[in-house]
Parts: sequence; C-alpha cells; structure tokens
Amino acid sequence: MKISDINPHIRYARVHRAYFRTKKAISKCYDCRIFFFNNVTGSVTVNGKKHNILNKTAVFFPPETEYKFNVTFKENGSAVVMDFDLDNRNESLKASLGTATVSTFDNSILPPYSAIEELSKPIVRIIPQIERMLIQCTENFIFKNQFYRENSSALLKLCLLEFIKQNSAHSQSELCEEVLSYIHDNFASSNLTNEDIAENFNYHPYHLSRIFKEETGKTLHKYLMYYRLQIAKDYLLTTKYDISQIAWRSGFCSSAYFIKIFKENVGMTPKEYRHLQIHTEI
Repeated sequence: MKISDINPHIRYARVHRAYFRTKKAISKCYDCRIFFFNNVTGSVTVNGKKHNILNKTAVFFPPETEYKFNVTFKENGSAVVMDFDLDNRNESLKASLGTATVSTFDNSILPPYSAIEELSKPIVRIIPQIERMLIQCTENFIFKNQFYRENSSALLKLCLLEFIKQNSAHSQSELCEEVLSYIHDNFASSNLTNEDIAENFNYHPYHLSRIFKEETGKTLHKYLMYYRLQIAKDYLLTTKYDISQIAWRSGFCSSAYFIKIFKENVGMTPKEYRHLQIHTEI
C-alpha cells in the first residue's frame, strides 16, 4: 500500500466535550485511531513511552497500539475521536469495533489491515491546522448528508497527509512543544512578544528563538504571525465577523496592521481572500 492508495473508511467519529472516558487498564486498538485535543492537558503512554498532551495535540494510532490516556479538560475543552481503516476493503464492518484492554484483545476480530511505512507507528504531534478538517469530517459522519462517506474520507486523508508531513520532519523537543502550546493558548493577546514567551520558559529571547527556529524553521515572531494568519483565515471562511473583529480575535493590534500583514503574506487583502474563497466554493 502506498500513500496514494489511502482511502479512509470511518467507523466512528465524535467530538467529546468536557469529558473523556479512559480505562484504568492499558487499551489496545483494533483499527486506526485519531485523537485531537483542544484545551486539554495531561499525557498518553504509547507502547510504554509517555508523551505530553498539550493544546492542539493530535495523536495517530495504527492497529494493535497499546495506550493509556491521563487527561484533564480545561474550560471549553474537547477531544475529537475517530476509528477507521486506511482503505475501504473492510467497509462491510461499519460500526466501531470498540476498545479492548491488553488482556481482552481478541486477534480473531482484528480486520485485515494494509500498512504503509509512514503510518505504521504511533504519531503524537501538535498539529493545529487539522482541527477544522477533523471537526467537519466528524459532522459529515454524524449528520450523514449526501456523499458523507466520500467527503469525510477525503477530509480525513488530508489530515493523515499532515500527520505524515509533520512526522517526516525532525522530531520536536518537549521544550518546543511547550512553546508551541503556549503560543496557541496566548496568540490572541496583541501584546504578546518574544520577551513574554521567553520569560515564561526562563530563556533569553534570542536563545529561545534560535532553538525554536532550528526545530520548526521559523523564529518565534514569524511563527506567531503565521499562526495568527491561520486563525484569521479560518475566521474569514467560517464566520461573518467583520475585519476589525477578526483582527482583534486573531491577536493583531489594529485592522490596518492586520490588513498590511495579511497582504504581505497572502498576496491579497482579507476582504479579497474571503470573496475569492466564497466564489471558488460556489
């Protein structure tokens, strides 16, 4: 199986808010799983290795992964949970296969599975850009509108490609993950600076920015601008907020500055971007 052959078949998709049931024993999955956490803290132990769960953490498990979550929901916290296969050869199995523990796992009900190297091992990464797609995918699956399986499968494939892309880069250190989480939590403050971020981690701004760039390819300031623009694009496409509201919610100090930065990076004004995308969809 190759990346081009990915055609996910979803069996379960839900957004859990303010509550997430976890087992006391170690769980073991029958199919592929994705978890995406928003405003949640804690950890997940995967095949014996512990990973921190921070804001916007995305988790992918291939079949037979052994895992245990320990998470706490903050205000407005949520977790997207999806069970699926990478292709549709087992589409006759429509319902979730449930969650087994290591001791109750039954190999006889494990569906045939085609693995690709890029998704053959668990992945735990902060990937904020897939949140909107996962939620839309889940809504399609729940409401079962026309072509919901095809639409959900296409969106999920885009998310899986982002997992592969993020995982193919060098792994991020715990410090870098915590800095990313801090930016994701505080980007809406227009007064947020490199100094504020560095002070929170007891680093000199220049030193922290250098470490951050080595791992992400962007300085602290450039990543902050990048993330704010991603948030602004989402608001432009999914809300009716005016430009000043979007500027404020995205962490820009003024509408004029927001428009200037947006045009420099996107090549058009926010208004032009919204208009173009709407008419492209039509």
